[in-house]
Amino acid sequence: MLNRRMVLWRGLAAGAASTALGRSAFAEPGWEGVVAKAKAEGRAIYYSSGIAKTEEPLMAQFGKTAGFAVEYARPGGGEIVLRKYEQEIKGGAESADVCGLSDYALGIYARDKGYAATPDLPNLAKLSSAFAMTDPGIYPTGGLTMPIIVNKTMIPDGQGPTKYTDLIDPKYKGKILFGAPENAGTSTLLIKGLVEQHGWDFIKALRANEVSEMRLQAEAMQAVARGEKPICVVAQAWGFLYQLQGAPTRMIFPEDGTVLARYCFFISKKAAHPAAGAVLANHLLSADYQKALAEENGFYGSNSDAPPPPGMPAVSALKIYSPNLVELTAQRGEIIDTWRKIMG
Repeated sequence: MLNRRMVLWRGLAAGAASTALGRSAFAEPGWEGVVAKAKAEGRAIYYSSGIAKTEEPLMAQFGKTAGFAVEYARPGGGEIVLRKYEQEIKGGAESADVCGLSDYALGIYARDKGYAATPDLPNLAKLSSAFAMTDPGIYPTGGLTMPIIVNKTMIPDGQGPTKYTDLIDPKYKGKILFGAPENAGTSTLLIKGLVEQHGWDFIKALRANEVSEMRLQAEAMQAVARGEKPICVVAQAWGFLYQLQGAPTRMIFPEDGTVLARYCFFISKKAAHPAAGAVLANHLLSADYQKALAEENGFYGSNSDAPPPPGMPAVSALKIYSPNLVELTAQRGEIIDTWRKIMG
């Protein structure tokens, strides 16, 4: 069974091997043949770790136009999605044709375990350079950044930190909140990125500057929106949500390299509805679908024609930093333990 701390990298050989597998179930004389077969299959099963209130109606709408039903489920976060999938296929039960994951490292795990098929999808040609497909069977859907978010009544425009390294400036002592890494994969990703960029001594300097933690990123964001603290570092989706609600906050994308968390999905090699799964997967990579997610949830899409979330810069306009996910996959537990020893 999947254990977040025990997910191990098994080498590029597994990825290379996966390109030779999983195609036969999807083989058709062109994409029109795949679409026709999808309609004949009648349904696709999609397990998502996204936001159900946005995704579920979009899936129902797509199913009506595609000519087959989409059975949507949101079991929980990415780890829970993958655990449910594993339990079902190991037990011989029908499971998801497509699994959407909020942690790219989990996609690496799924690929390594041999779960991921590798059909060619038309919308792969539209992937932007920021979300290029680099791992066979792991399809990038987009992601979100880890900006610095400030209460703009407490830190007016033109003031405040512009880089992650500014967070150790004594003038911000006791004024900054993080989310605990034990409760959010993006918090662990952020720590990994900070350590790669600036070393563990930087984390010790954060502690010396009395950076505090909340149990959840949502709690850190809420505290800043209420004016209890002026600064937090959390996923952009929280900043986007509170700005939609009119909170007095603004996002700052660090100049020393804003950490980017990538989302992905995989198509199951054991898909009961392989053609419908492929057609659904291609839709997940479409500009129209990703535009809806950008407008509703504040996510960046992987399709080069998908616009950025309203009021936010394009990914191409940002200096982006992508942490080493191979190391993160293998060292997640060690990273959290070291952070905890420093931060208390």
